[in-house]
Amino acid sequence: MPVAEFAALPRITSDCRAFASGGELAVCGRCATVQKLPTERWLGEIASIYRDYAAYSLAGGEEQLVLDPQTGVPRKRSEVLLNALKRVGGLPEKARALDVGCGHGVTLAAMAAACPDWKLFGYEIDDSKIEALRGVRNFQRLYTGELAQIDGAFEFVSMIHSLEHFVDPLGTLRSVRSLVAGNGRLFIEVCNVEENPFDLLVADHLTHFSPDTLSFAVRRAGFEVSCATKDWVRKEVSLLALRLEGDGQSAEFPRPDGARAHAAVSASVSWLSTLVAIAEATAAKCNSFGIFGTSIAGTWLATSLGDRVAFFVDEDPHRIGREYMGKPIVAPSSVSPGSTVLLALAPTLASAVRARLHPLPIEFLVPPPQGHT
Repeated sequence: MPVAEFAALPRITSDCRAFASGGELAVCGRCATVQKLPTERWLGEIASIYRDYAAYSLAGGEEQLVLDPQTGVPRKRSEVLLNALKRVGGLPEKARALDVGCGHGVTLAAMAAACPDWKLFGYEIDDSKIEALRGVRNFQRLYTGELAQIDGAFEFVSMIHSLEHFVDPLGTLRSVRSLVAGNGRLFIEVCNVEENPFDLLVADHLTHFSPDTLSFAVRRAGFEVSCATKDWVRKEVSLLALRLEGDGQSAEFPRPDGARAHAAVSASVSWLSTLVAIAEATAAKCNSFGIFGTSIAGTWLATSLGDRVAFFVDEDPHRIGREYMGKPIVAPSSVSPGSTVLLALAPTLASAVRARLHPLPIEFLVPPPQGHT
């Protein structure tokens, strides 16, 4: 089931670069999975994106900070996730661990700190980050090529914001199953399409998951889902699964509702268009207008608004003081009194940030609730 309105929206890459409109988005009527169409055009687009890919470049290579729900303080995503996995008993004392989509090793470095007895392995599309990976304690080897060609078994396999990039997510999960030891665990972290409509705009994200559709795919691939939660990182899905023995066929489980998912995604696409219109109208009336956030959503909105954006606001100390898109990045406490700042965040998270920063003499603009256009 296509989402026709999507083609008119400008897109963005997962490493925060503006990208042209013209994408194709659809929802599977049988399993409710939301995905781009992997046409020859899309494959060419992602090839061009990956040629110059630079994750976390604005933060000098430092991993993105997320709000730790245990402390209320921004922390590196991998540290938050590993702490949560420890709490639920998801980290074995000793393991061969494989991080699929390891990049330059931010998750592997967090594993080295949290699990000093683990032997660490990475998988990537090429070996361009090998020097950075060699600097990670207990790092053993980087694999490239096909997942199915990797030898050996791993007690822990992680896919942190990587599954959405694979052209065949179910086939990828089945290949990963062959790498997980009999008593091993698979951990997946992805954006939650139900809470983060901005993820739809990412040109190189093929698949957009909800807790139900991710669980459905993982079960079909031969795993038992032991935990699928939205509580570890806001607007994301964290899933821990165990490898099923035998042929990997689990008991029958319900299919997500495709028609309902299509209606929700169509509403999210309309919401994105409405948000741009609201931002344009607000910025036109302000003498000092800024955007909170320098990641996917903030970059996408700033591209649409152009010179009407005077500054960016961020709480990441690695970004504060830099320039982005020709505009300064400042801390919330440094914003000039009376300024208007658009919170470029999913609505539930934006409301929480405004409540936390409300003592500041700033007018914070919260996006309308999803479903309201």
